[in-house]
Amino acid sequence: MSINDVFENIDGRKQESQNILFDLLRIPSVAAKNTGHDEAIEYLSKIFSDAGFDYFIGETPTKPVFCAEMNVGADKTILFYDHYDVQPEDPLDLWESPPFEPTIRDGKIFARGVSDNKGEIVCRLQAIKAYNKIYDKPPINIKFLIEGEEEIGSPNLPYFIENNRDFALNADGCVWEFGGRTKEGIQQIYLGVKGILYMHFRTKTIERDVHSGYTQFVDNAAYELTWALSQLKNRDDVVLVQGFYDNIPEPTEDELKEIEEFDLKEKEMKETFGIESFRMGLSGLDMKKKYFLEPTLNICGLWAGYQGEGSKTVTPNEAFAKVDCRLVPGQDATDLVSKIRAQLDALQFNHIEISSWDGYPAAKTKSTTPFAQAIIQTFRDVYKHEPIVWPLVGGSGPMYLFENIPCVSIGTGHPDGNAHAPNENLIIEDWIQGMKTIATLIHTF
Repeated sequence: MSINDVFENIDGRKQESQNILFDLLRIPSVAAKNTGHDEAIEYLSKIFSDAGFDYFIGETPTKPVFCAEMNVGADKTILFYDHYDVQPEDPLDLWESPPFEPTIRDGKIFARGVSDNKGEIVCRLQAIKAYNKIYDKPPINIKFLIEGEEEIGSPNLPYFIENNRDFALNADGCVWEFGGRTKEGIQQIYLGVKGILYMHFRTKTIERDVHSGYTQFVDNAAYELTWALSQLKNRDDVVLVQGFYDNIPEPTEDELKEIEEFDLKEKEMKETFGIESFRMGLSGLDMKKKYFLEPTLNICGLWAGYQGEGSKTVTPNEAFAKVDCRLVPGQDATDLVSKIRAQLDALQFNHIEISSWDGYPAAKTKSTTPFAQAIIQTFRDVYKHEPIVWPLVGGSGPMYLFENIPCVSIGTGHPDGNAHAPNENLIIEDWIQGMKTIATLIHTF
C-alpha cells in the first residue's frame, strides 16, 4: 500500500465524486433568501454517514450547523471548516446555463456554489473515502464543521461554537474553506484573514425634501453626510479617527521578512483593475506593508436625494452611506465603533446616526507552526513546486472564533472561477488534484 494507491482510487472515483457534487449543487441553499438549508443538511447527513462518519446537527437560532466526526483514537485531529450556503444566483440573465443545474463545459463544472464552497466539501470528503478504501482508516481524527450562514456573515456561528466548544475547538489544525492557484498554476496558501467592521450611516436634517432655491436656509443631508465622512479619512489614506491605530502590534522580523519576499504581482493587479498606477504612487515594499499590515476605511455606498432620470432640483432631507473597515490583528470592532461615534460627536456631527453595524476581529496563523509547515510541505510533494504563502488576505471570515487552533486556508479554485458572480465554475482536474492534496495531508500530518 502507498499514497499512490490512494491517488488511483481517487481517479477511479471521479464519476462518483462528480455525481455527489452535482446533487449537492442542485440544492439552492441561499442563506440570504432563506432557502434550501433543510435539504442541504439532509443530503450532507446522507453522504457523510455513507462515508463512515458520525454526525450531529448543531442547532442555532436560525440555520443549523452540520458536524461530522471520524474518531479513530489518534493523537492528532484535523478540523475542516466549510459552508453549505451559497451566494444568491442573481442576475440570472448573465448565466450561460441555469445556476442550480450543474453543467460541464470545457473541462469545468458551472453552477452556483461549485467553487464557493460545495466543491471543497465534496473534494475533502472523497479524499477521505479514497484514503480509507486503501488504508481502512485515517491515521488522524477528522472533523467537519459545515455552517449555513457564511455568505451572510456567520451571525450564529459564535452561538454554535460557544455551545459546542469541545467539538469545535479541540483540534490540532483547521483547514479553512477557500484557496486555489494563480493563472500560471502556482498553488496558494493563506495563513489568515483581516477582520471587518461594517456600518450603516444615516442622517435626516429636515422633515422633507425642499426646493433647491431654499437650500441656503436649511441643512442639506447629503452635504452633512459627505462632510462627516470626509473627517474620517484624508486623501493620503490616513484614518483620522482618534485611536483608530491603537493596539496594533509592531510586526516581527519574521513577518517583515515574509512580506518583503512576497510577490504581490503589481502588474497583474493593474491589468485587473484597469489602471496604470496605484494611489499615491504605491509600489514595492511600501505597498506590501500597507496591504498586509494596515487597516482600511472604505465607503461602500452613498446615496441621497433624487436618483431618477432627468432633473429634479431638491435639497435632500435624508442621506445614507455604508462604510467598511478591514481590521488587522489587535483591533476590535466594538472599540472602533465607539471611537468613530466619539469622533463624529466631537466634530458636531451628532445627527449622523450609526444606524447599525456588525464586525469581528482578524485572525492569523504563523507560518512556523507545525500545521502550516505540514501543509506547505504537502503542496511541495503533490504539485512539485513552491507554493505562494499569503501571510494575510484582504478579505474576512470567522476564523477568529477558532481560538488557539492553527487555521490554514487552501482550495481548488482558479482566478476565473467567478465565485459570487454569474457562471461560477471549477476546473475538474484541479478539483481531482485537490483530493490528492487532502489525502497526502492526512497521510503525513
